[in-house]
Amino acid sequence: MGGHLFIVNGDLTKLACDAILVPTDVAGRVESPWRYVLDDREYVDVDWGENLAKLYSAVPGQPQIWLGRVGRPGKGSDFASYAPTVEEFITQAIAGLDGHRIYPSPKFRLAVNVVGSGRGGGEQRKGHLIKGLVGALTALADEHDVDIVLVTYGHKPYSAAQRARRKLIGTDDESLATAWQFDATANPELTTYARRLADDAIARHLVLFIGAGASAGAGLPIWSSLLDAAASAAGIDADERKQLAKIDYRDRATLIERRLRTSSPQPGADSVSLKSIVAHQLQQHSRYSLQHGLLASLPSQEAVTTNFDSLFEAASRIDGQKVAVLPADPRNAGGRLLLKLHGSVNDPENMILTRSDYLSMPRRYGALMGLVQGLLLTRRMVFVGYSLSDEDFHELIEEVRAARGDRTSEVGKGVVLTLRDNQFERQLWEGDLEIMPITTAEPFDIPKAARELELFLDLVGYLSTTSAAFFLDETYSDLTDDESSLRDALTALAQQTADSSPGTVADIVREFLNELGPSSG
Repeated sequence: MGGHLFIVNGDLTKLACDAILVPTDVAGRVESPWRYVLDDREYVDVDWGENLAKLYSAVPGQPQIWLGRVGRPGKGSDFASYAPTVEEFITQAIAGLDGHRIYPSPKFRLAVNVVGSGRGGGEQRKGHLIKGLVGALTALADEHDVDIVLVTYGHKPYSAAQRARRKLIGTDDESLATAWQFDATANPELTTYARRLADDAIARHLVLFIGAGASAGAGLPIWSSLLDAAASAAGIDADERKQLAKIDYRDRATLIERRLRTSSPQPGADSVSLKSIVAHQLQQHSRYSLQHGLLASLPSQEAVTTNFDSLFEAASRIDGQKVAVLPADPRNAGGRLLLKLHGSVNDPENMILTRSDYLSMPRRYGALMGLVQGLLLTRRMVFVGYSLSDEDFHELIEEVRAARGDRTSEVGKGVVLTLRDNQFERQLWEGDLEIMPITTAEPFDIPKAARELELFLDLVGYLSTTSAAFFLDETYSDLTDDESSLRDALTALAQQTADSSPGTVADIVREFLNELGPSSG
């Protein structure tokens, strides 16, 4: 099983990976989107020599930052101008990592953007550039047995990258099996499930339920570690903490919170709460996981999470797209809606953590739970990152039962993407949920199974993306040459309806054509 090219719509500077390529020119000029990872510098002092890619920083626990010399004069450069830089980055980064991975993935994970598509010289030939880039990265991932993440920024380049991959690969089962090399122990029905979920996503029937497992790939601590650290801060000794770990985590949180209230802080220091400790620990992790990126790239407008962290929000806020986070920010964002059932690190004192917090939920968030029930009845639920033994999961499924009553419908029936197969869990949830195990491997390896899940989500994203977002943009015309007559006809129609009056049929047509991404300016 070789490496794989993943494609996400996201922010390269915020993705959890082992190394990223930041585009510069020969003078070391850095455009504003990349300065975040370069100490906010507009220029970097770099001695290129004969190199096209140079290591800028290698901070322990952070992705290596590589500079890539990609700047070209003009706006019409094609991919051949950038291919050597991309290849040098991949080969040099692998050598520079020297076997050390930052995150628990079975393979190195390197990330690049659509190099040259901004001010790098390829602005007018984005279609040719992306087509060449997707082909080259696919080959490099296989050749070097590494995972490469192509991080686009916006719906146009994301859709274009998926279109380029479609022209390269196709969509028949044999082609998909070659491009998505699932392990021999993977569920043989993965491709079938991916097609079904992609159809639901295209129809806007998909609602994502995101659990703690999605954040594991970003290095966030698990619940037991968070509570153990808080218990230590409360002065609870090691023997007591071992006993404490045996009880329900909500009761554990209650006891730790009580101990923190009664323990004396260090002289001159303020007392701290359990929730502030947990929030502080989670806020140390600002890079979202590949799984977050893949989920945020799907055409799903609603998501629900019991996670406190804000990583899915970070993955969703791309190219001006807003996220309405409930209950904290109920404003209509005109974009994705995210229901945070247990609160957020941005408002620690309202996080649902102790036993009393859970008991107060119906009173505090009754309207929010009603909204969740509505989603459960009208959408295809996809649960990702949940353990079937989690209390959070059981509570969510109880909401499903309450919403559905005695009615049975495939529309509201949820799909649980679980890492491993368990026949008793399948029997337990029969009638309520469709359990889709990713792997049947024994012994069970969590990082390997998690990568199989990422491959699956990448396949769903591939199958659920259409060419609509960029179809009328002339700079992507290399990707729509097989539909050029339709593109030209629609372009002419767009020009004809450009000045249409509001409320007319022509204006309705104009609005529709704007959804097909006509060239700006």
